[in-house]
Amino acid sequence: MMLKSKLGSSDSLAVVDSDLIQQCIRGEEDAWRQLVRRYERLIYSIAVSICRDRDAASDVLQQVCIELYQRLDEVRSISSLTAWVATVSRRKAYTLMRSIRPTQPLSDDTPLAAADIFANIERQHALEQALTCLPPRQKRLIELLYMSPQGYSYEEIAKQLGMPVASIGPTRIRCLKKLRKLITPDPC
Repeated sequence: MMLKSKLGSSDSLAVVDSDLIQQCIRGEEDAWRQLVRRYERLIYSIAVSICRDRDAASDVLQQVCIELYQRLDEVRSISSLTAWVATVSRRKAYTLMRSIRPTQPLSDDTPLAAADIFANIERQHALEQALTCLPPRQKRLIELLYMSPQGYSYEEIAKQLGMPVASIGPTRIRCLKKLRKLITPDPC
């Protein structure tokens, strides 16, 4: 994934995943929780996009986590763990949909190609991973500005973060530039 090369070393996420997997194999529950937390939004978003049902997506999340747990020692390439998780998530979601409604076609008012849906999910996952690289205050600013359903004003955000209102805009621009650098691939 493009994000990996921007996070320090070229395989820093893979190294962290590798460490977490080794700790999971040794039976460390906290490592398992961290690994699940890292991938649960990716799994769930893929499942929701296919199943169109939150309960079904939760079932898929559980199934994928169980399969990951059972096959931790079989994962061949830690660097492709995200792709493996995405593939297993899609397969489990399609299997669940076939078992629930074998005669009902999946319909959507605005049909999108599956590749477009999954590309969007991967971009969202890359953004979430990039957000974890921001300092806590900058991350909170981005969350308040763009991810909060309340729609806070600059004054409310400034009060919550303890910063001048005039600093919100410039800080927002710097945060977005950092995120863009973390997500955008290097030109060849």
